[in-house]
Amino acid sequence: MKKFYDVCLVMVLSALFPAAQIQLHSKAQDKSPVHGQPLATQGQDAAHAEAAEKPKDSLGRSTPHGTVFGFLQTVQNGKYKEAAQYLQLSNYERFTTGAELARKLHALMDNAFLGRAGALTYHQEGSIQPGVSQDHEEIGVFRLNGTETPVELVRVSDPRAGDIWLFASETLAQVPDLFDQIESDQVGSRLPGFLSTTRILGTPLWRWTAFLLLIPVAFGASWVIVRVADKGQRLWLDSRRHLVIRDIRGSLTRPTVLILTVLLHRVAVRFLGVPLLFRLYYQRTTNIILVAGIAWLAFRIVSRWGERARTRALSSSKERSGSIVLLGQRILSVLIAIIAGLSMLSILGFNLTTAVAGLGIGSIALAFAAQKTLENLFGGVSIIGDQVVRVGEMCRIADRLGTVEGISLRSTRIRTLQDTELSVPNGQLANMNLENLSRRKKFLFEIKIGVRQETSPAQLRSFLTEVRVLLLSDARVGRDNLRVRFVGIGESSFDLEIFCYILTGDFGEFFAIREDLLLQILDLMAAKGIALAVPARTLHLTRDQNLDDQDVDRQASRQPRSAA
Repeated sequence: MKKFYDVCLVMVLSALFPAAQIQLHSKAQDKSPVHGQPLATQGQDAAHAEAAEKPKDSLGRSTPHGTVFGFLQTVQNGKYKEAAQYLQLSNYERFTTGAELARKLHALMDNAFLGRAGALTYHQEGSIQPGVSQDHEEIGVFRLNGTETPVELVRVSDPRAGDIWLFASETLAQVPDLFDQIESDQVGSRLPGFLSTTRILGTPLWRWTAFLLLIPVAFGASWVIVRVADKGQRLWLDSRRHLVIRDIRGSLTRPTVLILTVLLHRVAVRFLGVPLLFRLYYQRTTNIILVAGIAWLAFRIVSRWGERARTRALSSSKERSGSIVLLGQRILSVLIAIIAGLSMLSILGFNLTTAVAGLGIGSIALAFAAQKTLENLFGGVSIIGDQVVRVGEMCRIADRLGTVEGISLRSTRIRTLQDTELSVPNGQLANMNLENLSRRKKFLFEIKIGVRQETSPAQLRSFLTEVRVLLLSDARVGRDNLRVRFVGIGESSFDLEIFCYILTGDFGEFFAIREDLLLQILDLMAAKGIALAVPARTLHLTRDQNLDDQDVDRQASRQPRSAA
């Protein structure tokens, strides 16, 4: 019944007040519960409906940024009556003096305004400013004859547009007096009439002409500054050996000229007195060009640095590998591109909160999706950065022995002794025990010799003494930990041990030195009459008599008996 009464009430009110028909109908729907719909969902629908019913300002006055730019665009087109809607005036004042006040405010904004109009907030609540109340926003000042007058916006409630921002009445009260202090255009009065009277987008033609002529002038001045600085830097570098700076210097000319051209042109444009709206768009455009120029400059520096570092890495084994330099160069390039792109979006007025949040969520998703790839990537960085193994070195991985042929960001390739290519993912290689055989400075020479037990003790003593003299007199053999000892008696031999280190890190040289030492040891054994022991065993075979008798009887039983 209650629902029926609500519907009837809505129909009666709709007939009496047609303008409120839609709004009343929506409220009646919000109050009526939907069958089968959860209460939480009904609350969300009510919130969405309330947001949809909230009035929106067609003039864009919901934010400080929208108010200032809307006013400037309106007065730029000469619509001063419409521009009065951006001023905090009564209906009578807006109808009688609103257009004239908007024209004077426009003149003050173009000729005397100093502030942050291009950086105004896009939030409906405005920004927090020290010493300024919550419903006010100070956007700058009017500077005339050495005095500064604050320019403020105020947030008011409009029954048709909701909460909007307007130029405060306190600021508007001072506009007529400030307008009288504006000096006339002295430059335009001395030029031909058509240059002052002809206007393009509200700007006299002579200012457009000066604006365009300042571009080649700023470029020429920048080129001269860069050339003079280059000559002075070249003279300074000739007296000092700074190869990296010399390489980078040649790649910075064009980006530096671009940046200096924009900066010089911006300084010159400040003296032209161009309209504020044009100035704001001009600053936004030049800021984007500056960001692009700085990014270009950073790309050039990173590229030159990467080429120089890779060249040094390939020419010197002590430097970092060229792979990690290439990886660092690419990461820096990507970071520069991301920072430059976000900066340009911020200059254009986009809200970067959503973009940064999206990048964070995308990075997490990418990290989970490419977990193995990232593991191999960071494993390769760890291997290359720690210099665990280099290309051309021999190493042992698990039970495989081979020479490293290449280290990429994903895997390490090893040429085994069987001439096969073994590819190991860097993520696994970073967690394995890797033995680098090419970096040892000496090789172990250890052998055990077994001589025949017929060798006399005198022969053993003489042989051991001469082997010690042989090793100590050889400069290729290290004296630390050198020992030649009689270590034991075996089943068929006397056991001797020779232990020392050969001072070389090359496999081929080690094999040659070991061969030479072994041959000299054999010569000493032959000179002393010492022979190598040969393992021998004596096997005694015996015959069991009982088994022999049984075999004889068995053979006899198998012979045929002769006939009687």
